[in-house]
Amino acid sequence: MHALPPLPNDRGSKPQRVAALATLPLFWSLKGKRAVVAGGSDGAAWKAELLAACGAEVHVYASHAELGDGFLDLIARGAADENGSFVHHAQSWHDGMFGNAALAIADCDDGWEAEAFFKAACAAGVPVNVIDKPEFCQFQFGSIVNRSPVVVAISTDGAAPILAQAIRRRIETLLPPTIKRWAGIAQTIRERVNGRLQPGAQRRAFWERFVDRAFRETPEEGVEARLMVEMDRLATPRPTVGRVTIVGAGPGDAELLTLKAVRALQAADVILYDERISNDVLELARREAKRILVSQPSRDGGVQDGSASIGALVRAGKRVVRLEAGDPATNANTEQEAAWLGKLGIPVEIVPGVADRRHRGAWEEDDSQAVIVAGMAEQANEQRRRVAGH
Repeated sequence: MHALPPLPNDRGSKPQRVAALATLPLFWSLKGKRAVVAGGSDGAAWKAELLAACGAEVHVYASHAELGDGFLDLIARGAADENGSFVHHAQSWHDGMFGNAALAIADCDDGWEAEAFFKAACAAGVPVNVIDKPEFCQFQFGSIVNRSPVVVAISTDGAAPILAQAIRRRIETLLPPTIKRWAGIAQTIRERVNGRLQPGAQRRAFWERFVDRAFRETPEEGVEARLMVEMDRLATPRPTVGRVTIVGAGPGDAELLTLKAVRALQAADVILYDERISNDVLELARREAKRILVSQPSRDGGVQDGSASIGALVRAGKRVVRLEAGDPATNANTEQEAAWLGKLGIPVEIVPGVADRRHRGAWEEDDSQAVIVAGMAEQANEQRRRVAGH
C-alpha cells in the first residue's frame, strides 16, 4: 500500500455521501393527533387503520351507505394502539373539517372531487393524500415492515408497488421476530447509557455490541443487568486504541459483499479505498466515516509507508477499514501489510471478499457466453469443477 496522500482541496472530487432521492423518508409521530379520512372504501379503511395504529384520532367522513364491511369491522374492533381511535361522521367531507388536522386522506370517485379535496386541504395547510391519484398527493404511503418500535418503510415513488412489496418480503426474512423486543430494551436503557457513556466512541461501541446481540440472541431474563455491566466496563477509562479491518470488496458488486464486510463499513471512522471500489460499495458505509482515496497496492513497495500512516490513525483511536477489490485473504500484499502492522503492535482483521472467476468450459462453442462463478476464493476451484461437471 502506498502512503496516504494529503486530503485534496477540491471537495467536489469526493463521492457524495448520499445519492439523489426521489422522496424524503420521514417517520412522523401521530400520537394524540387528529387525522381526517374521507370515504368508506377498503382503501380508505386501510389508511385509517394505519393512522390509528400510530395513535391518531381518526375522523371518518362517509355516510353509512358508503362504509364497506371492512370499514365497519375496523370501527367495531378499534385501533391497534391504545392512543388511537375512530370517530365516524355520517356525512360527506366539507371544508370545515380540516381544522387542527395533522393529515387528510381521501378516496374520491372522480377527478373533480379529488381536486376539490386537494385544494381544500392545501388551503387549510394540511398535508394531503388522495388514494390512487398521485397528482393530488403531497406524500405517499410505502410498504411497511412492522417490528414496532422498529419500522421499515419502502417506497418506489409510485413506479412499482409490486416491487416495494417484494422488497418488504425480503426484509421480513432478514429481521428476526425478537428484534421488536431488543428495540424495546434499547428504549428502556437509552437514558442510562447516555448518562453513563461519553458521546462518540464509547456509546458507539456499546450500541454496536448491542446490535450484534440483537441479531444473534433471544433476549432472556436479566439481559438488562448484563448490558449495564458491559456499559460500566466501557465507561472505565483505558488507552484509546483503534483497529484495522481489511475488507474484500469482491468484484465490485455491492450485493456480493458479506454481512461481516457491511458491518465493518458501518462501524468505520475512516475508509481507505482506491479507484477500483465502486460507489455502490461506498454507499453502504457509515455516513460520518471519512473516505480517503489512496493508490492501488503495488508489488514493489509502499507497504511500510502506508502501514505507518494507518498506524497513526489507529493510535488516534480510529477504526480504519481498508477496502480492497477482490479477496484480500489471497493477496500477498495484504499478508505483507498485516505483518508490518503487527510489528507496530496493531492487530488486523481480514474480512474475505467474493472472488470473480471468468472462464470457459471445454464444452463451450466459440460464441458461448463466459461463465461467471462468484464465491469465496478458497471455494472457487471446487465451484468450477461443479460447473464443469454439468
